[in-house]
Amino acid sequence: MVIFLLLLIGAWILWKRTTDGLLKYDLLLAWGIKLAAGWLFLIVYSEYYGSGTLTADPEAFMRESALLNQVAHESFTDYLRFLAGMETQSMIDHYLSATTHWSSGDLTLINDSKNVIRVNSLLYFLSNGNVYLHVVVLGFLSLLGFRELYLTFSTVVSFPKRRFWYALVLLPSLVFWTGSMLKEPLMIVGLCLVIRAWFGDLGNTGRIWRWIIGLILLTAFKPYVLVCLIPAIILYVLTVKVFKNRIWLAFSAMFVVFITVLTFLPAPREKGVFYLTRKQFDFVNIGKGGIHAYADSCFYFFRPDQFKYLSITEDDSVFLKRPLHAKKVALGKALPFEDVTLQPNKKAWFMYFRSNGCTSYIPVTSIGSSSAQLARNIPEALINAAFRPFFGDPGGWLKYFAVVETIVLFGWAFYAFSFWKSAAKQTKLQVVSLLLFAVCLLLLIGWITPVLGAMVRYRIPAYLAIFLAAALLFRKTKPTETWEKLPS
Repeated sequence: MVIFLLLLIGAWILWKRTTDGLLKYDLLLAWGIKLAAGWLFLIVYSEYYGSGTLTADPEAFMRESALLNQVAHESFTDYLRFLAGMETQSMIDHYLSATTHWSSGDLTLINDSKNVIRVNSLLYFLSNGNVYLHVVVLGFLSLLGFRELYLTFSTVVSFPKRRFWYALVLLPSLVFWTGSMLKEPLMIVGLCLVIRAWFGDLGNTGRIWRWIIGLILLTAFKPYVLVCLIPAIILYVLTVKVFKNRIWLAFSAMFVVFITVLTFLPAPREKGVFYLTRKQFDFVNIGKGGIHAYADSCFYFFRPDQFKYLSITEDDSVFLKRPLHAKKVALGKALPFEDVTLQPNKKAWFMYFRSNGCTSYIPVTSIGSSSAQLARNIPEALINAAFRPFFGDPGGWLKYFAVVETIVLFGWAFYAFSFWKSAAKQTKLQVVSLLLFAVCLLLLIGWITPVLGAMVRYRIPAYLAIFLAAALLFRKTKPTETWEKLPS
């Protein structure tokens, strides 16, 4: 009943909202596409990857949001403290000891997984565990984000507005992952609002509130997307305000400053390189498989080939049968991991995480906490993140959808770039800014991600930026070579 009511409310909002260039049923049809994508997402993660129930991240986020929601029934004050990030370790031990995302500590200042759990715990008051309601609400919000993008670019692309709308709505990875209860729907809303505030023809009020809400959402749900967006915004501002619309001069100045900072500030550089090394280490362990055993103040990581030397009880307690070499990983902080030799333990360790490996795992070159190696990994990172999976790569049959999407997107993008010389200067600046964002994001993903399934999911903002850049360049007739007024 609640879902039916929400569907009616969503349909009514879309029907009442006038969108230039679109018919009323275009928004409703897009809403239907989003609902179908959400249903498909649940089928994939319950039937294809699972055994009739949700698995992987969707299962973990829903389970932990239910546990957090239960706190409200025991102590609403404590629940509010969890929502506000004011909980103590004793509260976590009392209420959420059975969680993994929440109780594992924070590797970064902002734990976006906790924010997803917070949002889903609020929706749990309406859904009472019906996961499709979460998909309906978050999918609807992401559709409003799509509309923001449409309004930003529909007046400047050269093909019909309705065709642009449906091309945007039907981008495969985008529509699939934003039809979930994960981080992607709200991240995309934030990104769309920022792009509208950045490029859109808006008044001050409309621009300011979109900047504020967009930046908050990006910070809360995918901070690294915002980090990759910052260089593009800086390039745009420098080009307009400092370098008198000379894009490549602004880019060259940015590059020189960036290299200079990295050269003369080794401490923050090495800290950043180690953080990437740690993230890559964690991803590789998940991809290859292994066990993280929690031992009071740290984790011990065991490879799959070491499982035979472990005794695991029904309550997930872990005991060593013989001395073993393992990795010691600090709890909740990006501190160095180290090789240790462990003796058989009398006190039980808790099996925090177990994975038998991912079918779409690919080997990546280890960063090894080396700035030079990080630089040498750039070509590999960009190729992996931008173009894989290939037809011969590991993974199930779903990878072929990603392969086809990549071929079509880049084929069209390369064709669109044949119009570069005839593009207006404003268009060129927007295209370069979007592509700089895409390259930064693809580079970051490629450095640390050895699992193709995760890579396809993480890169959707980059693919969206490439799609928009190609749409801006594509022309049926040559535009006049004039510098149009840019939004400041």
